[in-house]
Order: sequence, then structure tokens, then C-alpha cells
Amino acid sequence: MYLEELEIKIKNNNIEDAIDLIEEIGNNKNIEAVRPLIHHLLTTDNKNLRNAIAIALSDIGNSEAIEPLIYMLKSPNTVGSKGTLLYALENFNCGPFAELIVDLLFDDSFEVSRQSFLLLESNAKTIPTDLKHKCIKKIMSKIDNLRDQTEFLRESIEILRREL
Repeated sequence: MYLEELEIKIKNNNIEDAIDLIEEIGNNKNIEAVRPLIHHLLTTDNKNLRNAIAIALSDIGNSEAIEPLIYMLKSPNTVGSKGTLLYALENFNCGPFAELIVDLLFDDSFEVSRQSFLLLESNAKTIPTDLKHKCIKKIMSKIDNLRDQTEFLRESIEILRREL
């Protein structure tokens, strides 16, 4: 019932009601909704709808959502709106995607850079050692050019080194 109703609301561009329903789906951890939500995550151009879907997928906690959320982080459609996607990933093991997370540390958006930092911190233990070393080198190579973020970046290196 929820999924049919959701499809109708999205099709009719009734975004506010669709978002309310998506929040309810996430709160109820409706596992059957994962694939339809992923479909809409990948196809919608509506930032608010995409953010609600990302949070619902995070609340549901099914690991099937990781790669689509990562894909959306790379999408040009999400420029200026990656913070919620990063936040949604906090409930998942994103260690294999550490290089992308590190790249987002250098994003011009304060929200994105700091949310990347938090995601890096929460996943530091799951990042493979060779990938940690690669990420440390990447951060160190940028420190000299980013005087305002030096302390923030040095702390990122410490997080990674702590878990070696």
C-alpha cells in the first residue's frame, strides 16, 4: 500500500506528501521499499525528495543502499547538495569508499567537508590499510595549498593513523 501510494504521489508531483510518506517508510524500516526508494533516489531531480529518500534508506539500514548513495555523491546533479547524502551514509560501512570521502574533505561547502570528516572518522576502522596510506598521502599533498583547513586535515590524518 505504501509503495503504490508513494508512486502516485511522486507521479503527480505531490512532493510534500511523498516526503511525509517516505519519512514514515524510513521510520517503519520498511525493507520492501528499498529498491523503489533507490530507483527514485537515482532518478529524481528534486533535491528535497532525494534528501528524504537518502535519510529513509539510512533509517532502513539495508546495505543495498550504499552504492546508489555513493553514486549520487559523484553525480553532477548533487553539486551543492551532498551533505545529506554523506549523513545518510553514516549508518553504513563506507571504508571501501574512503578515497571519495577524502576527496570531499576538500569540497568548498563547509557542510560537505565536515560531514565527510565525520564519515571518515566513523569508518576509519574499516578502511583497508593500503587505502588509508593512499588517503593520508592525498591529504598531505593538499595541506600546503589549503592553509585554512590545515588543522582539520591534520586531524583527518591522525584518525586514519590511529586505526593502522
